[in-house]
Amino acid sequence: MAFDENTTVLIVEDALTMAQGMRAILAMAGVTQTETASNASDAQGRLRGRRYDVVLCDYNLGHGMNGQELLEAMRKTGALSLSTLWVMITGERHYGQVMSAAEMTPDDYVLKPFTAQQLLDRLEAAARRKAWLTPAHKLLDKGRAEQAIQTLLDLAQQAQSRQQRLDALRLCGELQTREGQYEAALELYRAVLAQADLPWAKMGVARILAEQGDGAGSSALLDQVLAAAPRYTEAYDLLAQNLVDDGDYAQASTVLEKAVALSPRNFQRLHCFGTALLRSGEATRAVEPLQRAVDIGRNNSFFGPEAMVDLLQARCVSGQTQQLDRLQSDIAARQEELAGGPLTMAVCRALAALAQQRPAQALEQLREAAQWLLAPEVDFNSAQRFLSAAVQLAPSEGGEQTPQWARLIGLRFADGRHELGTLQEIAQAQPACGEAIAQAYAELQEHSRAALAQANQGELEQAARMLHREAMRTLNSRLGHYGCAMLLRIAENRREAGQPKGWEMDSLDELLAWLPQNNERARGFVKRRQALLGPGD
Repeated sequence: MAFDENTTVLIVEDALTMAQGMRAILAMAGVTQTETASNASDAQGRLRGRRYDVVLCDYNLGHGMNGQELLEAMRKTGALSLSTLWVMITGERHYGQVMSAAEMTPDDYVLKPFTAQQLLDRLEAAARRKAWLTPAHKLLDKGRAEQAIQTLLDLAQQAQSRQQRLDALRLCGELQTREGQYEAALELYRAVLAQADLPWAKMGVARILAEQGDGAGSSALLDQVLAAAPRYTEAYDLLAQNLVDDGDYAQASTVLEKAVALSPRNFQRLHCFGTALLRSGEATRAVEPLQRAVDIGRNNSFFGPEAMVDLLQARCVSGQTQQLDRLQSDIAARQEELAGGPLTMAVCRALAALAQQRPAQALEQLREAAQWLLAPEVDFNSAQRFLSAAVQLAPSEGGEQTPQWARLIGLRFADGRHELGTLQEIAQAQPACGEAIAQAYAELQEHSRAALAQANQGELEQAARMLHREAMRTLNSRLGHYGCAMLLRIAENRREAGQPKGWEMDSLDELLAWLPQNNERARGFVKRRQALLGPGD
């Protein structure tokens, strides 16, 4: 990259004098198209509205995200081109260790204090390294991920230095993982690890194992990563998520507490920490990190209302009823962003009514919320909140309806041991609810076994029809996935036999219309469906 009057630079720095100093240094080198942002939120808006050649970002940005979190957020949302040169400015002497481990890294970093020449020299060196990957970056900017992956593999073969080879392989592994090419990415990461014990490669393997359901294998690798790089906060995050997936919220909160100590202003991590405490029954302890998450994240564009909902629940359960009216008002103002939509808003009002000893009003709100239990936008967390509120109603207060609601939730979400255990733990206050959830789980298991038996006996269409019917009735993702798999087999068999598409494609579309698209299997079903369609479809 040639630095001249055409080079565009964004300086992200909360100290005005420091930002002015960097602008002056760049102007001395002929770079005059510079803009400044004083915080992460301002930087997000600028980066979404314009593409910059270079970002000079301070690591510590005061209130809100730090520079590393900003970098990761922008890359994960696709708002930052990989061709943009990102250089971190930091006074943290341990930052080199953090950067060597992190999955998403800046192109370079500069330690404070620095001279004008030191800053310019580091920019030039980082640009030379970045140029090595330019062919892949250009392909990615055009949306050609497959070609970019092959280009990176070719560059790794042509590399004249170990660092060039690792840079190409690291980006390649990230892309393969993002594109769902897990086996290829695992092969790449393990080949790298056979040559050197690099934390980022272990982290890559751990992420894929977690995605594939091997939480134990993922966690074992994460323990190794943290032993070598104890400040690698993303490793704590994934380890905590693995524990949450196993239903161990208490241990997850212990892990997240360590990560929060390392990054006390990360509102997303604070939210996860508070939620883990809330789910493990420590509502009183949960209030403080959740309140901090809300206070820090409130004006950030990456902040959603979920943290406010969890804070309201923690305050209600722990009896801290101050600020409930303001919280409800804030949540209502962002209702359109809520997971669970109207159900979550009604549950918030029910929780507040229960905390304020108004069971009749709580019952009214829960009845309203129950109408949405089978709405596609309702997720597992929203259902948990509903059940947590409903089991607080005594039978004399209208709680006799709660087992029916628990059964609906069980049929929709209790499709694994973790989900079953989580719901039954919430339902401890009402044994009838626990029984209803257990019966729902047994019913789901029976449907799955019956469909598999039919398919094994050659009755594939009957099995697919039954799974489609039950999945549409319950909106259970597991039944929906099984149904999609069988319907696609039928469609693929028809194509191989030269037969026209039949009822199975309409049934498949009905399932895919509500199945969560952020699931790996669902994405695979969509790709298989596309492969079955002709040019005119």
